Parts: sequence; C-alpha cells; structure tokens
Amino acid sequence: MTTVPINTTRQMKQKNIMLVANTLKSLISATKSDISVQTGLSLATCGTILNELCAKGEIIAKSVDESRGGRPAKRYIYNSSYFSVLSIYAEGTNTSGIISSCLTSADGKILAEYDEVYNHLTAETLMHRIQKIVDNHNNIKAIGVGLPGVIVDGKVLTCDITNLEGLALTEQLSSRLGIFVQVGNDMNYTAFGFYRNNCRNINAPIAYIFMPPRHCAGCGIVISGEMLRGASQFAGEVSKLPFYDHPKNNMACHSARILERLIHIVSSLIVIINPDTIAISISDEQVSHNCIEDLSNALLKKFDSKHLPHFVYRDSIKPDYHNGISEYTLDAYNNFRVFEI
Repeated sequence: MTTVPINTTRQMKQKNIMLVANTLKSLISATKSDISVQTGLSLATCGTILNELCAKGEIIAKSVDESRGGRPAKRYIYNSSYFSVLSIYAEGTNTSGIISSCLTSADGKILAEYDEVYNHLTAETLMHRIQKIVDNHNNIKAIGVGLPGVIVDGKVLTCDITNLEGLALTEQLSSRLGIFVQVGNDMNYTAFGFYRNNCRNINAPIAYIFMPPRHCAGCGIVISGEMLRGASQFAGEVSKLPFYDHPKNNMACHSARILERLIHIVSSLIVIINPDTIAISISDEQVSHNCIEDLSNALLKKFDSKHLPHFVYRDSIKPDYHNGISEYTLDAYNNFRVFEI
C-alpha cells in the first residue's frame, strides 16, 4: 500500500489512532499499558485514543483487570462488527464463469462466502450482484473487486471478460453504492493474499504464478510488502514473454508444455527479481503436485541451488485471492477513513 505522508499534527494523531487500533486487533485483548508498550506511545496518548475509539464504538472496554494496588486497569477489545468488508471477484469469460464473494469483519474474520455461476456477464450483472449483497448486509463500508485484466486508476483497460473493458468500475460502483470501492488485478491481489498469510515478515520478493485452464499464465509479485504493479500496471503479464507461445517441442504432451512454460517463467523471475518464494497454482487435472519436483530438477541444470526460491504448490487461488482483496481493501479503507474523511 502507498504510505500516507505525515506532515501535520492532525495526520500524526490519525496515524497514532490507526496504530492503536491495529495493535489492539493483533493483541486480541489488551490494557492501556499493554498498548503503550507495543506501540511506543505514552500512556496519556493511548488513553486519549482509547477513549475516542470507545466513544465511536470501534473498540469495547470489556472488563477490568484485578488491581495490584491503585486503580484497576481496563481491558479493551476491538469491535469486530464495527464494519465489514466485501471481497468479490469474477473469473471466466463473457459467456461463463463465476462471481465469488467473501464478507469479512473489521478485524479480518470471515463472516460469509458466496459463489454464483453465470452464463452471461455484463457490468450490470456484476453491479446487481454486488448491490444484492450490500442490501443484505448493511454494515459493509468497503468493497474490493478483483478482475483478470489490467486495471489503472479503477478503470478496466483489458480483461478476459471483455464486456467489462473500458469501464470506470471504481467510479461507477462508488457512485451507485455510496461505499468505498477499489478495483484491482487478480494476480496482484492473489500474491498479496499469499504474502500476508505466509510471508509477512519477508522483505525479499515473493511471486505467485497461476496457470488457468483456458487463459494465459499470470504472475503477481510482492516486494517488501508492496505489490509490484509497474509503470503502466503491466507487471506480471508473463504470457507476453517471447518464449511463451513457442515451446521448443510443439509435439510435446500437454503437461510437458505446461512444465516447459513454467521453467521459462520461473527462470525469468529468478534472474530479474531473485524471489525468496514462488507460489504456483495450476488449474489442470493433468498436472500434479509433482510439477514442483520436476521444475526444481530442471532449474538445477541452469542455476546454482542457492538461487532457487522456495516453491509452494497451491491447489486453488481462491483463498489467497479473497484474502488479498480483503486485506488490501481493509488497509486502503482504513487509510481513507482516517486520513480523508
């Protein structure tokens, strides 16, 4: 996420409010003293912020710790029902696919999940689906939308679902629903979700390769916790690498062609960003988990073992995808509501 510059007293206060709220989420339950130790903020500052957050209902003074002399200490918890976040993505083509939705609480817990098969997807179909979920859950304050395409400033430039191309989707949804909305690329979200769940403390590059059954491979990259989008939001379009459509052996079996493309893609990533970890998901019944071993053996013929990343096979991108949308949207919404509202 883009870091908000702190250049005024008000912004510093707002930054401290976010710090206290996020710290309380991570601690589950804490006293003012606990939060002061974790954040480095003074007891007085923590007390003021906790009082403000309690007054808004964002946190709850749950109980009072047993006193060891002096005034007993209040214990606080984050109010998970303060608001909720909707993660939704569409995958497939104009004529077939799914719309997958996941509702999470303000502290990231999954509340509900829905999958809907479609036979014809238009912008109105997608908007109607989102509207229906919002109507059924009136506590939604932020929506993240994932699409298989290039999205710049909330506008869909290219997409596997071509009916959505050219739409200023963020603007249209925000105007229609009156809710914070962001729209992003499927692989960026998926890589971010995998990073947050599995590699949060790793600053070295993390990559995520997805090879869907009917479309070209895609790749998401996270470096030091930030999505790598590129100057024109085109980073990760690995199907445009020069070898992709020209396997050496055109008569090779299907699984062998997939492995060959995977070797080329991973080799390119190794020499360009030198990733620590690469997650791989292949939606093809002919390709098994053994592809990781085959891939590693092939790469050892080209690279010293110290340059090979740690490989993780993912049976499905769905949990990483939804986690990425939810976490990134939650971060963005928290920055929005604290610094801009």
